[in-house]
Amino acid sequence: MKIKPLPIFIALGIGLIAASQSVFTVDETQQALVLQLGQPRGEPRGPGIHLKLPFIQEVRSFDARVLSIDPEAEPVVISSTHIADVAAKSSKPEETATKEDATDTDEDGAPIDAGPSIDNVSGEPIIVDTFARYKITDPLQFMKTLRTIPNANSRIESILNGSTRAVLGETTLGEILSDERTEIMAKIRERVNGKITSDKLGIKLIDVRIVRADLTEELRASTVRQMKSQLNERATERRSKGEERALEIRSTAEKERTILLAEASRDAEIIKGQGDKEAIKIYADAFNVDRGFYSFIRSMEAYKKTMANPQTRLILSPDSAFFKHFK
Repeated sequence: MKIKPLPIFIALGIGLIAASQSVFTVDETQQALVLQLGQPRGEPRGPGIHLKLPFIQEVRSFDARVLSIDPEAEPVVISSTHIADVAAKSSKPEETATKEDATDTDEDGAPIDAGPSIDNVSGEPIIVDTFARYKITDPLQFMKTLRTIPNANSRIESILNGSTRAVLGETTLGEILSDERTEIMAKIRERVNGKITSDKLGIKLIDVRIVRADLTEELRASTVRQMKSQLNERATERRSKGEERALEIRSTAEKERTILLAEASRDAEIIKGQGDKEAIKIYADAFNVDRGFYSFIRSMEAYKKTMANPQTRLILSPDSAFFKHFK
């Protein structure tokens, strides 16, 4: 009996097709679910070679790597500095009192205003740009709720946006730009993961980063104008206080100068009087020793002072006592 090769080839082809449909591989960057008529069968499959029923079961693969999402930067209203300060003072009165005691003061004991700074910007919208990383932790729940990566990105972006607004609504710009930024990002991550867990999305947010936090153009211009105005006001006040202080210093110096000059003049007159007294005493002693010689010396001194100028003319009688030593 002659065997026909066609049926054998058909059977082999069907067997090869069935075998190819029964074996599937999962890449090391993926995880897979086996579905039978749309319902999952068994646990998620990891990397390797696996079996399934041909034609009846199908394989749905999901990325096992850490995925990223980068939403568009959006305006977010931050907390008011005044409200934050009041809340901080009410929660930590002792610490607040310590800070107030450490406030710098000027020479008159008045507190020095810290002046305008970026910390004063509050209760206004700022441009916030965030970046997040997440991972599919439960492929079954992911397939039931989100199904695709684009849907997951859209849902996470919505949750991240709401959580960012809620957390930054209680945060000032100074805190965002300080070392507290790490704590703020952790609060956003916890809030997003809480929402993801409650919604059973099968994913987990691994990290959230605030890439950029900038003022809007209008707020930046308004802030710059306000800072300039406050700085000019402070400069005017400082100049006024400086001029007042300078006038006070000059008045004190002038008073001290007058006192010093008066005391010096008084001391000079006293010393001069003592010198005149001593000179008179010396002249008197010399006169009593030799009156003729003393008279001669005094006359010579008078001649010297009187005739020092060649233009000097004296009109005296010949028998004047002034010329008694010329006789």
